[in-house]
Amino acid sequence: MFQTLIVAVLAMISPSNEQELDTHQRLIEAAARMFVEQGFGSAKVRDIVARAGANIAAVNYHFGSKEGLYAAVIQYHSAQAIAELSQHAGDDGVRGPEACLRDYVCTFLQRLLTDTPQFTMSKLVAREMVDPTAAFGLIIEKFIWPQYQALHAIVRSIVGAKPSDELVRRCCLSVVGQCLYYQFARQVVARLDPEFGYGPADVERLAEHIVAFSLGGIHQSARTRTGDAQQSSCGDVDGR
Repeated sequence: MFQTLIVAVLAMISPSNEQELDTHQRLIEAAARMFVEQGFGSAKVRDIVARAGANIAAVNYHFGSKEGLYAAVIQYHSAQAIAELSQHAGDDGVRGPEACLRDYVCTFLQRLLTDTPQFTMSKLVAREMVDPTAAFGLIIEKFIWPQYQALHAIVRSIVGAKPSDELVRRCCLSVVGQCLYYQFARQVVARLDPEFGYGPADVERLAEHIVAFSLGGIHQSARTRTGDAQQSSCGDVDGR
């Protein structure tokens, strides 16, 4: 039911003039900060409109409800993130898949760990993972799934030779898991590796490490799977 409501609300969001567009955008930006800081349940509409410098009725006018505003925040930041990822990590037909993986991981880490425009969305997703709302399905559909598909295509190209879907999925989740650890376990990393920082140069070095580690694992997994398949084939021949 919530998903149906979200689709209807997003369909009617269409500011008709510059002033309305400005209010619309200020509400999204203010709401994003409030939802990250307090969570969807605790964030109050009156506090959001106050931070946005808008009228109390503006949320209903522009988004229909608090749920509609939350959906608009997800939609807006998801679109920004996917566009950024497509720009920096897409395969343009010239670079190889390993270069695409480096760009993907670097873009992903910058979003997770540094103060970029998409840092807000990563924090919102992190909150949803810990305390999911009814909009979690929308986050999966609009934010997580498109990124997973892009990574899936990259990893499939790296593995080559008709890889199994299971192998590609495991490799994709292993890449993502390494990146997410540095976000969710930030305080643990600080204790275990006091010299590690979260500046741009640190993040770039971390990206290089994760890519190198992942490529080694992907290639080894592919070789192991190929060897298992060959052994199985030989066993079938010997058994006849």
